[in-house]
Amino acid sequence: MKKLLLLSVSLLIAAVSISQKIKVTVTEAQIFNKFGTHDNDQVIESPDEDRGKKTIDCDYVFDLQEMTSTFYSRSLGGIGNTLPIHNVTKKGTLYILEIADYGRIDDSFQYPVKIYIDVDAKTMLYTWYDQYLDRSFISKCHKLNISISGMQ
Repeated sequence: MKKLLLLSVSLLIAAVSISQKIKVTVTEAQIFNKFGTHDNDQVIESPDEDRGKKTIDCDYVFDLQEMTSTFYSRSLGGIGNTLPIHNVTKKGTLYILEIADYGRIDDSFQYPVKIYIDVDAKTMLYTWYDQYLDRSFISKCHKLNISISGMQ
């Protein structure tokens, strides 16, 4: 009986922890940048460049169990990548994910990335700093759908 109870509890714990994912599908986003190192509000409120709202079609899957971030873009012809998540901070319904992205032209370039996802407010900011050009970037996702699985 003890073995059956232990097995049941183990399976329950495994089922809860197997899949902790946040999936975000984005259909409209806007990129802002500002020279120098700035906080998110400064970049959005007084950018050096505002690229305007763009229609896009992409998915982000953040697997908090496996600590991976997977990106796939249908609007860019099916490109995608999977990167490790280095840190997750949870503040209420806000998740702050830290990853390191790499350059598209020269993959030896590394870019520190923070992604802010509020699962209740249904918002996402994808932020990164380009130390090679000394610019802070923010992709503000305007139209998105967030689904979560395995989260408590």
